[in-house]
Amino acid sequence: MAKSNVVTGNSDLVRRLNRSLVLDLIRRKGPISRADVKRITGLNFTTVTNAVTDLMAEGLVQEVGLGTSSGGRKPVLLTLNPTARYVLGCELQSAKLVVGLFDLAGHLVVRADLPMRPTDPPEAVVERIATAADQVVKKAGVRPGLVEGLGVAAPGPLDPDEGVLLTPPNLHGWQSVPLRQMLESATGLPVTVEKDGNAAALGEVWFGVGQSVQDLMLIIVDDGIGAGMTVGGRLYRGSIGGAGEIGHMTIDLDGPRCSCGNYGCLEAIASGFALGRKAQEMIRRGVHSLLAEAEEIGSAELLAAAEAGDELATDLLDECGRILGIAIANIVNLYNPELIVLAGRLAQRSDLVLDRAVELGRARAFSVLSEHVRIRRSALGERFLVAGAASLVLSELLQGPVEVRPS
Repeated sequence: MAKSNVVTGNSDLVRRLNRSLVLDLIRRKGPISRADVKRITGLNFTTVTNAVTDLMAEGLVQEVGLGTSSGGRKPVLLTLNPTARYVLGCELQSAKLVVGLFDLAGHLVVRADLPMRPTDPPEAVVERIATAADQVVKKAGVRPGLVEGLGVAAPGPLDPDEGVLLTPPNLHGWQSVPLRQMLESATGLPVTVEKDGNAAALGEVWFGVGQSVQDLMLIIVDDGIGAGMTVGGRLYRGSIGGAGEIGHMTIDLDGPRCSCGNYGCLEAIASGFALGRKAQEMIRRGVHSLLAEAEEIGSAELLAAAEAGDELATDLLDECGRILGIAIANIVNLYNPELIVLAGRLAQRSDLVLDRAVELGRARAFSVLSEHVRIRRSALGERFLVAGAASLVLSELLQGPVEVRPS
């Protein structure tokens, strides 16, 4: 009897894996015929037929018409049914909290922007997220049973396996917070917690300029600086989940103190908050600037002042781009990525930051590597993090490009 159970278990596992393989291909290539699914996957026709039958029975796949004949009957085409299931994404940052409902195609159906302060206690934030999740589902008119789970993009360092936030430097009193457990209790949903940079990198692979890219680095340039990466098509987390903390790469041995406790980190020199502190210091020294009217200076204030022609803000954004360019050159030399994606307000809304970063990054990197790397803005705009959070659940549900298979 024990032997029979083992065989059945393995058969069930193989069936599920085959079904996931077929579903992922239909998601990426649809509309597509069963014959092409068989040809691309290498599965036999019976296996493909059984997988498609299962997926259609669950409403995940639908027939959408006929394709072009290659000599016989016109093939029936298959595509993903984007409204068969839904997922929730949550962007958790020290000064920003967003909850969004997404369909299987990654379309943002409804979002809620919530108040957030670095001093807000975890219990209050969890309750806020759970309430917002319930509200966006109701507002979309979606049956709760169709919601597969909640993905959270949160500041690191964290333990993604346990869903525990360890010591996020910009969230006060959030040491060793079991965020996944708390949210699962509050929402009744499966929850996946991932470092914000990794979630953003995965989102870009799913929906953005990183589709089918094997080796990718995504850099977030905003009030803070972070990153996430894929190696060989898989998220790379490092030995204990701490990979990608380029915001805490030392740039200046004698530089200002960082929120992490170190000195001269990239984030302490080139982030929105760091540039804001430098602006305040220069204003105190008598430099004239529109920024003098701001109570607090961060990315939003710097961008607005630069757009209005403020010289100090423009100079600081230029400095941000140049320092970021040095970091990019180091990344190119160490990692040799195929693609570097720049996200966050300073990179996405300032051409000056982007142009300086690309110019200096290419100039200072090893030339043969620099010539082959592409550097692009995120295709997801300001929703890159909440979409990345949703992709955490989609990747588990659809077995999508956590492992990318190029077209």
